Amino acid sequence: MHKMHIKKLKRGYKKMMPSVSELTYFLEVSNTLNLSQAAKSLSISQSALSRAIQNLESTVGTALLIRHSKGVKLTPAGQKIVLQVKPLLQNWQNTKLEALASHNQVQGQIKLGCHSTIGLFIHGFLAELLEIHSALDIELRHAPSDIITQSVIDLNIDIGIVTNPIPYPDLIIRKIYESDTTFWIGEGNRNIQDIHTKNAVLICDPEMVHTQLILKKCKTSSIRFNRILKINSLEVVASLTANGCGIGLLPSCFIRSVYANKLKRIPNFPVIKKDLYLIYRKEFLNIVAFKTVIDAIKKWAKK
Repeated sequence: MHKMHIKKLKRGYKKMMPSVSELTYFLEVSNTLNLSQAAKSLSISQSALSRAIQNLESTVGTALLIRHSKGVKLTPAGQKIVLQVKPLLQNWQNTKLEALASHNQVQGQIKLGCHSTIGLFIHGFLAELLEIHSALDIELRHAPSDIITQSVIDLNIDIGIVTNPIPYPDLIIRKIYESDTTFWIGEGNRNIQDIHTKNAVLICDPEMVHTQLILKKCKTSSIRFNRILKINSLEVVASLTANGCGIGLLPSCFIRSVYANKLKRIPNFPVIKKDLYLIYRKEFLNIVAFKTVIDAIKKWAKK
């Protein structure tokens, strides 16, 4: 066939079916109604997400989203597509699970989601998994716990490690670790590390919900800080606390794995409980690879 004729055929070709990725991306956008937030949850660039949505709209033949200053909203056509996409993706997932269930090897890709803070200490089980199972491909996605939970429900993430997950009929939810957030200090005896002086400095991430709850508790007690050093990274908060820059507000699960020998808990200070849960869909237990990862996480949490 002549090359020019082939080019004309390609220009006239219209894709008849959307890809699974395009449908998955569209479903995430319909949940968040925000392209930036959806792209972050999916661990892709916003431009890649926009292209996927445009491709889907081209395939369907009409606009599915309306952009506005605060995000997007679904068109009537978009609303109808959402109703069809969920069962379609569920059927596709079931088909994949049935195919994978026939394999007795630990292989394939598993998407693991957790908050970036939790991601700092999952090496406790991840290193051994990757070492033993060379055919296992794990993709990590970081987002707040509510987004991770919804992503597991929507089949965008396979396994999640979250706090306070919402109940859902198709999810297995198992508490794997009892954690809390409270005050810690490192080596040294500076005034800025002593709550009983007027110079005590609090080091924390003020945007975290548990930080805000504990600070409210402090206001109703006699605990007062001269200054607050605001940092949006728990790893930096822990490092500065360990090196005598003040009193750190940190979750114990993070301390256990990263700074166990460098920080000590301040007794009789306010505490906010924050337990960790493992969440996944029931049907995953029939697949050797998923069960292997789930068992590894449970074993790690018991140590």
